[in-house]
Amino acid sequence: METYKSEACKCCGQSKTYAIAIDQGTVEILKQIAKFIGTKGINCVHPRKEMEGTYFSSNQVGNLSRPRLHGLIAHVRDNPGNYLLTTKGAQFLKGREIPRVAIVLKATEKSEVSNIGYFDAENDVCTVQDFQGNGGYWEGVGYSISEGRIVRDEMVQTTMF
Repeated sequence: METYKSEACKCCGQSKTYAIAIDQGTVEILKQIAKFIGTKGINCVHPRKEMEGTYFSSNQVGNLSRPRLHGLIAHVRDNPGNYLLTTKGAQFLKGREIPRVAIVLKATEKSEVSNIGYFDAENDVCTVQDFQGNGGYWEGVGYSISEGRIVRDEMVQTTMF
């Protein structure tokens, strides 16, 4: 299996990019956000104010960049500290296959950390089921998102993975 080789700066030799794979922790963060906004009824959450201590540990709040760099959650524009579940994130939680490893461009004084693509996107993919382990259970997302509002699905199917 091929491994990712980071891009080096021509001036100093430091790496400019790195790879970040979806892992169990990333999926758990995503699931908690999906559950929370499903209950809240609106696709907008401030993890530190609304979820830390009850739904998230401080470490999980600090790792929000992991699902963000995979496009599973996103910052809410013009609402600092707030995040939303993306369509890609909701589809992943419903079983859609996505690339496992994102390639990330390190932050500079002019830009923040950002996803610039995926490593081996056709061959190295994953689904939420890959992270269920040890008889784990996930009901799935029983709603759709329309204009930021949660719309309950008429027929919610519960699936055991």
